[in-house]
Amino acid sequence: MALKLIAKQLEKLYQEIPEECGFSAGPLEDDMLHWEASILGPEDSPYHGGRFWLRIDFTADYPFRPPKIIFLTKVFHPNVEPDGKICIDFLQDEWKPSYTIGYLLMAICSLLLHPHPDNPANQEAANTYLSDPEKFKQTAEEWTKLHAV
Repeated sequence: MALKLIAKQLEKLYQEIPEECGFSAGPLEDDMLHWEASILGPEDSPYHGGRFWLRIDFTADYPFRPPKIIFLTKVFHPNVEPDGKICIDFLQDEWKPSYTIGYLLMAICSLLLHPHPDNPANQEAANTYLSDPEKFKQTAEEWTKLHAV
């Protein structure tokens, strides 16, 4: 079931997501359970101008369990661990089988625009975001220029 659904979602992916969002995604070497994706840093964010690469690993029981999604590109963000793991409710406790790959990519892009410092994976980034927003923006922009361009 997982492979069939993933193939169907891949087919519809570019219909779901507006072209201007700058997403790309697809399986690695025809392995439908392991994908690579990229998203552009959203305008009005310190990530603007960067392209961020992600690894998406689906389980055999997808969509009943969420895929594991990690940033391959280093990113200074409250909800992204130093190893790239994304810590956000919709990829864990609040997962719903109705979520599509397109939805997940748009949600991750939205997370870049609107961090959730109350549920941090990177304490340093969260503390900086809350205590010194200008320093957070500067650091995130520097990391974007260094790692995502």
